[in-house]
Amino acid sequence: MTFFKKATLASSALAFSMLATPSAFAQDDFTVKLGGRLNIDYASASSENTDFDVSATSLRRARLKGSGQFGKNLKYKLETTFGQDGDVNLEDAYLSWKPQGSPITFKAGQFKTQNSLQELNSSLDEDLIERAAFTDAFQLDRRLGFEVSTKADNYQIQLGVFGENLEEIENNDGNEGIAVAGRAVYKFDVSGGIIHTGASFRYREQNDAADLRYRQRPYVASTGRIISTGRVADSDTFFGGELAGLFGSAWAIGEYTVVNANCAEGSTVCSEDPSFSGWSIGGGYVFGGKRNYSTGKFKRVTVDNPVTKGGWGALSINARYDTLDLTDEGIQGGDLDTFAVGVNWWLHKQTRIQLNYFNSDATLSGPNVGSSVGLQDVYAAAITDPTLTEDTVDGFTVRLQYDF
Repeated sequence: MTFFKKATLASSALAFSMLATPSAFAQDDFTVKLGGRLNIDYASASSENTDFDVSATSLRRARLKGSGQFGKNLKYKLETTFGQDGDVNLEDAYLSWKPQGSPITFKAGQFKTQNSLQELNSSLDEDLIERAAFTDAFQLDRRLGFEVSTKADNYQIQLGVFGENLEEIENNDGNEGIAVAGRAVYKFDVSGGIIHTGASFRYREQNDAADLRYRQRPYVASTGRIISTGRVADSDTFFGGELAGLFGSAWAIGEYTVVNANCAEGSTVCSEDPSFSGWSIGGGYVFGGKRNYSTGKFKRVTVDNPVTKGGWGALSINARYDTLDLTDEGIQGGDLDTFAVGVNWWLHKQTRIQLNYFNSDATLSGPNVGSSVGLQDVYAAAITDPTLTEDTVDGFTVRLQYDF
């Protein structure tokens, strides 16, 4: 076990052992807040050029969490996910400390690296059911690590050093991957609303057991991957830019991202370091409420007349176009362009029903990286023509969401 892993696990263990002994603190100094979320999805999708057809209901997320603080300066969060296979996985598990009178906050444990506005927005608060394709393709994820940050009313700066996700640590061969990530955002207050600007980066090196690959599905999770580079890199650098606006009941979000990948030693398909990119632009409007913003993230809709008080709730309409390009320097990973439009009915602050329609146009992976046929997933199994180079997948997905 590396020193980094030992130090991070030790600090996390100490933090959560404290949770088990609240009697060591005065009652007024220790708080506990329990919560959870439930996402039930239904997806229907089919493609233009293959026999691909999906109609599936899934328990997308079932989570429980505990959060709170010790005194005024020490906060904690522990959140777990219950999978459909019966496994229980750790999502967030961290302790944050802001010394009295200090502008700096220290954070240790497992949490998301600070990259991408859409990725950092909670799935409970996002306007569409799925995020833009680049967030998954570039593996913006949770990792075990340390972070320092500072913020004021109009800005926030965060910088962290990380190992791997706890699940990956359990499965690696002792050579742990590392990452360094940071984000800076600034909010401009303008007449009638705010303008959000932001930039982030992440450098990561993978362990020797698994080289990096970049791949993505046509919007919904149950469709399987449609484009992929195969395993081509052993390290990469992510850069992202963010621009968004919120004006009462209306908002718009745009992001541009690029990943500069470093070819893995001995790779037979990657000789020159490639760059892959993705971007998105979208927005929406709420009837009977408004969307909110706080500390570099968009928050959920405020419902003016919830059904719990005799009203009809709030209705939002949303649309987004995003694109992902995984072809460069001889790597034929393919590209994916997706348009999605959705309607959200917020019954009250903590319950909503979502309906999305999507259309994804793909140029499929080339033979030098292992075509889509070789991915052995739901989409690949439907391909009967090995010379197929383009396809379109469209469909709709529905979500019932509740949290407490």
